[in-house]
Amino acid sequence: MPETKMSKCVFCGESATKKNSAGQPVCNEHKDDDPKEVACPECGMPMKIKEGRYGFFWGCEGYPQCEETFQVEALIDDE
Repeated sequence: MPETKMSKCVFCGESATKKNSAGQPVCNEHKDDDPKEVACPECGMPMKIKEGRYGFFWGCEGYPQCEETFQVEALIDDE
């Protein structure tokens, strides 16, 4: 299924061509990795990938009580 919006791999920041089992955008190299888990720095709840008007982003599952969000690129692992 082709992506309709430009997206970046949640692991490395390269162009994403697929989604993993959790619906996170990933590149071919990371397509078989376990889904990335991120905790919200504000409330500690898990964050999940959401798709908005301008592409994918990390959003807190505590929404609407917690409105913390990050661009995918902001949480790329430095390897």
